[in-house]
Amino acid sequence: MSCTNVVVDNERGSVICLDTGEVIEEGQVFIGPDWRAYTSEEWIKRAHMGSITYKVHDSGLSTEVDLSIKKYRESVKNRKLALIQRRTRVYKNERKIVEALTYLNQMCALINLPDQVSETAALLLRKIFSSIQPRVDKLKILALASIVLASRKHGIPVRVRELLARFNIDEEEYWKFISDVYFKADINEFKAYVDPRKYLPSIISNLQLSQKAYVLAAKIIDILKREGLAEGKDPAGIAAAAVYIASILVDEKKTQKQVAEAANVTEVTIRNRYRDIIDKLNITIYV
Repeated sequence: MSCTNVVVDNERGSVICLDTGEVIEEGQVFIGPDWRAYTSEEWIKRAHMGSITYKVHDSGLSTEVDLSIKKYRESVKNRKLALIQRRTRVYKNERKIVEALTYLNQMCALINLPDQVSETAALLLRKIFSSIQPRVDKLKILALASIVLASRKHGIPVRVRELLARFNIDEEEYWKFISDVYFKADINEFKAYVDPRKYLPSIISNLQLSQKAYVLAAKIIDILKREGLAEGKDPAGIAAAAVYIASILVDEKKTQKQVAEAANVTEVTIRNRYRDIIDKLNITIYV
């Protein structure tokens, strides 16, 4: 009689019939992992190959010798092996990109960036790094530039000046670096346009303007987009200028300084975008 209700004993390499208790086969080679995991967290932690990620210089494909395992603690030789393995994991020519990725991961954690966006940022960082080969003192700027570009690619509005201040990065140095990136690095697939209307709710809220001002600012932006006048411009600056104009037209006027602070852009940016909008849309404002 053939047995259909069988179980495999991986520890002993045996195949056993549950109906009769008969050992059908012995000495089987177990081809699974050489460790046990009782939870999904343990499985992820102990698996020899983790998931591929661009946020680690070796894409997460290296294997680490685990010093926490008891048998390694009991063996001086294995402890030394583990330490050597960790020291040699990063080659000399990889140290700069490791430092850049460290900055990027720290920044992403501080601003609570979604994993999908941080992965895109890490991929961008690698592409930019290979094209520009930045100096060590530019690595933090590289990390932030990658985050900003990745956020826009995923449609997440970010305030560059706010991030520059938070991470203590010089604004002029940042824009010089961005100019270099657009000139030297092939990142066309990552370029994306962020709708300026995404910045309106926070600006309107910060200025305590009415819904009427919000609707008018959104209409101004719609016209700019339809006429192709919003392309190549900072979306936050366009939104700020639209709100400034709308505040005047609905008789809730705010100064350029107030709007600049609410939108976290410069007054110069608002003045420039304001002139563009007034001239190209033939809007007449009496002040």
